[in-house]
Order: sequence, then C-alpha cells, then structure tokens
Amino acid sequence: MTTVIIKFDSDKKTLLLMQLAEELGLSVKTQEFVELDALAMARGIGSKATDEELINYLNKDIDEEGIPLEQAFAKYNK
Repeated sequence: MTTVIIKFDSDKKTLLLMQLAEELGLSVKTQEFVELDALAMARGIGSKATDEELINYLNKDIDEEGIPLEQAFAKYNK
C-alpha cells in the first residue's frame, strides 16, 4: 500500500484530483495537514510522522550554528 500526501490551497484542484483518483479506482480521503512542532514530537501525539514530515522537521534549523559543548554544560560544571 502506498499513501500519497498532496497539499493544495485550492478546493477546486483538490476536488479534481479526488475525482481522478476515484476514476482510477483508488481510495481517497482528505484531512487537515498539521505541521509537526517540538511539542508534538516530544509527546508523540498524533499520527505516525511520514518520512517527509520528519525530514522537514529535522532540517528546519540545519543552518543554525551549534554551541560549544563547554558552554552547553557550563551551569552544571560549577
């Protein structure tokens, strides 16, 4: 089984795509797409994340500069 997630801003395009899928004999359902956030990831709330959702979540801060290990644990080394 393959699941395809397609995001549209247009109700007309969504309806046309659903009609095409039904004509091809595919099962179709729509649901609201919710972006993952840190709280949902920590609590594990919601449906299982797709590979695309996980990649987007993990890559969103990829350009941020890390902090040195000593600085991260400075308050514990007193």
